[in-house]
Amino acid sequence: MSPSACKNLPLEIIEAIILPLLPPKSLARFKSVSKTWNSLISSPHFIKTHLLQTHHTTQLIALSTTGSLYSIDVTETRPRLDRDDIPATAKELRIRSPPLRWKEILGSCNGLLLAKDENNTMFVMNPMTQDLWKVPLCPFAPVYEEYEEVYVRYGFGYDLSTDDYKIVSISFWNPYSYHDSKETFVCVYSLRNNSWRKLPDCNYYEHDYTVVDDVINGAVVNQSLHWLTRQFEIVGFNLASEEFKQMKFPVLVGFYRGLFTSMVDVGGKLGVFMRSEAGFKCCVMEEYGVAESWTKVRIHGFEEEDRVWPVCLLQGRNREIVFQETEGRVAVYNIDERRRRDVRIMGGPCGNVIVFGGTFVESLESPKRVMIAS
Repeated sequence: MSPSACKNLPLEIIEAIILPLLPPKSLARFKSVSKTWNSLISSPHFIKTHLLQTHHTTQLIALSTTGSLYSIDVTETRPRLDRDDIPATAKELRIRSPPLRWKEILGSCNGLLLAKDENNTMFVMNPMTQDLWKVPLCPFAPVYEEYEEVYVRYGFGYDLSTDDYKIVSISFWNPYSYHDSKETFVCVYSLRNNSWRKLPDCNYYEHDYTVVDDVINGAVVNQSLHWLTRQFEIVGFNLASEEFKQMKFPVLVGFYRGLFTSMVDVGGKLGVFMRSEAGFKCCVMEEYGVAESWTKVRIHGFEEEDRVWPVCLLQGRNREIVFQETEGRVAVYNIDERRRRDVRIMGGPCGNVIVFGGTFVESLESPKRVMIAS
């Protein structure tokens, strides 16, 4: 239905029935129809309603060595029987003019990205709507000093109980540095309150929950962020209660210190991807929090020396996993066929390696909506 045809309909019908069903890109264009439509589509109530009711397209988010952001529509990756590769289109996402140069993608949730620019300034942004919010520096985290390296791990997620987006930072000094302190700093940033808090007397400090180096950012499953620890256990941080919970690693794998691992959201379930001497495998917790519910899937088609890790499942196809390889290569693995296909990315940065920072969905969500509601 065209904007001109919708003009003759009662505003109540447009707001309640028609607009919530439209994709975010169409709604962004419809803002220019009239001041009334712009006000309606931009309202915090409509943005939240649209986020909860509408089916959103999942896309890969990638970062080039030149600091540019790219999206890749993974729904386009429909394999052809006569080809071993899969075509997909990359589109550059320009935030601001002149555009910022991005350094690292730290997390994604409901269409919002958490990222650092080349100056290590952290932002929460919506690449589709161009909304951008600068996150203040955490006043509680340890400060980098010469010869005393500080490790920081992040998590970014949505707290449904308070309608708030939270950033969790876990920072600690390099255990092999000259620094005497072994303290781990767990801090939480609330977008709604625009402030950082250091968690006091957190049960994190009662155990050696130091996050392993390979796992940089937490995987969000069941309203909780998850990391692997040096004790080879899974630790979950509940975004609502802001408490840590310890979970056992799946016993059906021979886990040892030389194992490369990665936490991943497997269609809403907690997954652990690993590489061992026996090859690649992915363990999935079928029932959250139940140690006996782990299942194992072997991954074929990759060489033993390959460094690969899962990015996401293809939307609507829970038996196909998107993997990133070194130097920006991407592959899709079909579990049932035990077949790997390379993804041929078109329109991406020529001559530049791209690193994938996970996925995001196109939405109208805005950092300002949460702050206005406070």
